[in-house]
Amino acid sequence: MSNFIKLENIFVFLVTVIVYLLFGFSIWMFLLFLLVPDIFMLGYMINKEIGSKVYNVGHTYIVPILFVLLYLIFSEGLLLQIALIWFAHISMDRSFGFGLKYASGFNETTIQKI
Repeated sequence: MSNFIKLENIFVFLVTVIVYLLFGFSIWMFLLFLLVPDIFMLGYMINKEIGSKVYNVGHTYIVPILFVLLYLIFSEGLLLQIALIWFAHISMDRSFGFGLKYASGFNETTIQKI
């Protein structure tokens, strides 16, 4: 993984945390739920192919972006809080070199190919 990609993801993480705090959300809730998206690893208990697909659903920016859109429609702060924690988790993972997974195995990720 290039240093540029690592720095980019660290920046996304820091901006996400700042926005989270600017909205006045609880830092304790942030810390408590930061690793929750890793529950998507449970798909690997079935097999590598299903595991990679389930993991990738939980580790793309698509789902948290949908939560932001729902927040904009319904003005429900919890939706934004969830989205920001999810953004932070994904960017944190990617800054450590964990990207989307291939069906060939958990340790082979898209970040390694960049």
